[in-house]
Formats: sequence, structure tokens, C-alpha cells
Amino acid sequence: MLLATEQLHIRASHYAERSFALTQVLDMRAGVDVVRAVQAGTRTPRALVWDAHNSSSVLAARSFVQQGWAVDWLGSSRSLWGRLPLWSTRTFVGEHGDPVLERIFNEHPVDALLLHGDDQVRWMLRRWRSLPASVHRHLPPAESLEIGLSKLRSMQQARERGIPVLDTIVCASRADVAAAGTQLGTRDEIVLKGEGGASGKTVLALRAGEIPSASQWHAVTSQSPTVMVQRRIRGPRCLVTVVYEHGTERAACVHEKLVAYPLAFGPSAFGVTRRIEILHEYAQSIFRALQWHGIADIEFRQDLADGRWYFIEINPRVCATLGIQERAGMDLAGAWARVCAGRGDLDPPERNYREGVRYAWSVRALAVLMRRPWRMPLWGMRCLLSADSDFAGLDPARRTQVLRLGLWTARHE
Repeated sequence: MLLATEQLHIRASHYAERSFALTQVLDMRAGVDVVRAVQAGTRTPRALVWDAHNSSSVLAARSFVQQGWAVDWLGSSRSLWGRLPLWSTRTFVGEHGDPVLERIFNEHPVDALLLHGDDQVRWMLRRWRSLPASVHRHLPPAESLEIGLSKLRSMQQARERGIPVLDTIVCASRADVAAAGTQLGTRDEIVLKGEGGASGKTVLALRAGEIPSASQWHAVTSQSPTVMVQRRIRGPRCLVTVVYEHGTERAACVHEKLVAYPLAFGPSAFGVTRRIEILHEYAQSIFRALQWHGIADIEFRQDLADGRWYFIEINPRVCATLGIQERAGMDLAGAWARVCAGRGDLDPPERNYREGVRYAWSVRALAVLMRRPWRMPLWGMRCLLSADSDFAGLDPARRTQVLRLGLWTARHE
């Protein structure tokens, strides 16, 4: 259900002259024709951002605008970011908005597409055969998206490439979970992972041999009837965030997740860039095999007991942790804009970023501060009060909203 569609003229006059109406259907749909038109400067390129309630949508859009794009926003009326003056147009979609979404994806030129949630990827897969070419050209193959969404299938991809993967037992009952610890040969903690979850919501840790409670079982099986059980390892957690063009790397940056929120298995609240070549090699091996096309990230964790880095999962869309890469000298969204404009091959494989750059994602960082202040790094507050966070650059009204959202997150997640 479409709640509201607002046409906003952004400040640059040449964008205002070409404002987009959802009722217009542009003639050029074939990818090569669109690229030629954009390169020739005959019209302003337009990106479509499907928001998922995190600041990455704003940070990505700013990179596109800086390169001369107009950016149209699509998302929920509950989004913190929907009313920013950054957007050329914005469309609020309710819970039953499939017809509206289908119309938008058929009518919008979609010179670039940025998906920010796993549910958005699933939406695309359910309608794969009916999607227009203007959408298909910004996505990897359907099977690659399906592999990226599946923890089991992505682990198999990593295993086939010779990348360390934790032994995994699939359990269909609470009793199976209790027996899995013995089968894995551990007396320490085990980790339960459900398929289909996001932001750590279907992941939890238990003592080996313990039977999960009914509520715990419900949480991890909310999206799938079975769970994967692995031994819990201790060591650094790192994410490799990438931009790929049909299997060719255009940019990649590693950051360590120093503090997460929710604390055990959630997204990064505080991070620092690292240079770990083996992780770059692992990520390249997987994304090349998948013929990846777009922005994504892949998570690894080192086991301090044996020193090896183990594959954890793929996030097959724009990650929730954009910002640290640009602060370290690498604009990933800008690299994707160049790919979408047909200029991706002008950039050599890009791994030239600064190591040791610290960064905070404000909503989750504030939740840590309010819920577990002793977990906050000593430098954390300095990040929040400087350009080393996604809090920087927001007007006072938006900062107040971020504070409120951080408080809500601390209470409810």
C-alpha cells in the first residue's frame, strides 16, 4: 500500500530540471543504451535506494550524489532516513506494497540499484522472471543470490574453495541440539544458527549438552525448521566488504568488528580497518566463483586455538557497515556508481585503504553505551563526537532521532 509519494527537488538546478515522476516510463531500458546515455551526458543518471533502517543507505546515496547522480528513495515510513533532503524523490511503502514495488521497478530507469536488506533480496528472487532488464543488470545470478542468503550453501561454497569451515550439524529438534555438542567433541559453548535471519536475530550460544528453551528454539527456528550447530570459537571477527563487476573485483576493504550490538552476534557498533591478505584472497575466491555483481560483504572469524580464519557467512547486498571504508580512503559506493555508469573497468582492483582507522555506527554504538558502557572502547566516545562515525554530518533534528533510536535499540534488542 502506497502511503505517500513525495517529489523533492534537490538543490542542484540540473537535477531539479529532470525530476522523476513515478508515472513516467523512460524509453531506454536496455542496459547498454542507458550506459551510453549516461556517459554521453544526455540525461542525469538515477539510482534507486531501497532503505532498510540503517545509515548505509544515506552514506551510499551521498557518494552517488557527489558523482552527479540523482538518488530516489524507497522504504518504510518508519525509517529514520526517509525525510532527508538528500533524495530526489521518496516513496513510502506500507506492509502490503507489492503492487507499488512492482510498478516502481518497472517504471524507474534504475541506472543503479542498492538493496539494503535480505528480505529485499528475497523479494527480488520471488519475482526473478518478471523483473525488467533494468533491474537484472544490477544483480548477480539468481543462484548466487540464493547461495549468499543460505548459510549452509555458502559454507559449502567456501569448503569447495579450500577455505576453513567449522564442522556443522543440522538439528531438527531441541534434543538434537543437546546431542550435537558431544558429536562435535566440545565441552565448551556451541552456537545455534537458523537460516533466514538477519542482524544476529536467529543466532544464540549455549553450553554444550544443554537443551535450548522453548523460547530460544522459537527464536532460532522462526525462519526455518532446522538449525545449524557449531562449536563456538574465540578470536577476532572480520568482514570483507566488496564491490564486484560480474566476478571481477573493483574494491575491497577489511574491518574488524570490535564491538557488536546485539553484543554476541549483531552488526558492528565499533570497528577498525585491518589488512589481512588471506581474507582478501578468500573473499575473492568466493565472489569470483559466484560471478558476483554488486556490493556485498563476507564474514570470517579467527580461532585463536589453531590460528585459522573460518568462513562465517555472506551478506548478499549493501552491508549495514558502510562508512568505515570511505573514512579509510576507499569509497565503495562510489566504485559501484562507476560500475553502474559503465566505467568500472577504469578502476584497477582497489585495496588501497588505510589500516587502523576506527569508526562507530551511531545507533548501535549508543545502544552499547546505554546498555553495556563497560564494553565501549576508550576511543569510542571520541569517534561518536567526530567525523569517525555515521553521526557526523547530520543536522540537529536527525541527531535527536538517532539518539532516540539508539535508546529504543538498547531497550528492545
